[in-house]
Amino acid sequence: MHPSKMHLVSTCKIASMIDVCLLGNGGMMPLPDRPLSATLIRSGSETILFDCGENTQVNWRVSSFAYRNTGTILLSHLHADHVAGLPGVLFQIAHAGRTEPVTIYGPERTHEVASHLTAIVGRLPYELRVVELDGGESIPVPGGFTLSTLSLQHRMPCLGYRLDLPRAPRFDAERATALGIPVTEWSRLQRGEPVNDISPDEVLGPPRRGLRVSLITDTSLIDTLPAFVADSDLLICESMYANDEEAERAEERGHLTARQSAHLAASANVRNLWLTHFSPSVGDLSTITNVAHQEFPTAIAGTPGLSVTLIFDDDTQDVEGDHLQ
Repeated sequence: MHPSKMHLVSTCKIASMIDVCLLGNGGMMPLPDRPLSATLIRSGSETILFDCGENTQVNWRVSSFAYRNTGTILLSHLHADHVAGLPGVLFQIAHAGRTEPVTIYGPERTHEVASHLTAIVGRLPYELRVVELDGGESIPVPGGFTLSTLSLQHRMPCLGYRLDLPRAPRFDAERATALGIPVTEWSRLQRGEPVNDISPDEVLGPPRRGLRVSLITDTSLIDTLPAFVADSDLLICESMYANDEEAERAEERGHLTARQSAHLAASANVRNLWLTHFSPSVGDLSTITNVAHQEFPTAIAGTPGLSVTLIFDDDTQDVEGDHLQ
């Protein structure tokens, strides 16, 4: 295992959609119908795992996401309900035949904790890299994403993550043909490279809206959150407590209530909101949605297996439109 403060990863070809699957929605301890925090994000052939609570690999096995394609793991923080599933997941990735490197991103002490957890796995057929982050970074990661981080407010160092999938400007093939540019050179223009003294601006349209997924857990309210998650196509956000009366308790323990999470989504112009990381004291999840809907009417209380495909808007809907398919 190789520690690093920053490791830049080459991005692959940009995809046109993002698949997301919630594997666990529990906080603190697993319950029979409420496994612990874990989310899968896929772009093209690349899969990213966000958080890795105990038994993450169990629900993963019934999803459509392949272990073999997982090269990036994001850890919000190092409490057991977010990292205890790491040995099993790394074993499953190895058992699936992966030999390419796997990179774990997390806050300070991630290397130390990962070393202890992986000691019981045995020899892995791939290089395991660990990158410790402070918050405020912007890093290219596989899948064509730009990964951005935010330092959150919890009882230990904790990171929020944002994944942005950019969209190339529309290419004007008729204009390129009229200018006499060979088809074999079009890809260079799409990458922003001039061809035969012809600028990409001459054949590319204006910037187009990409896709954004934000992942926030565990934290109390901080001023930097709305700007960080702004305009997300999907915000997956903790909602540890259901009732407004628990706001003070949430603040003390570094968590959010359902209303706080929903208000955050509304104020940040988020398109879709999944609530997750529920306290064991929350029984019927309708108590969560009943409160959240007062602030964000389409909020969903996440359940294991909840999935969505986010797609680029069509050419007439670059800013507006519903991505949930």
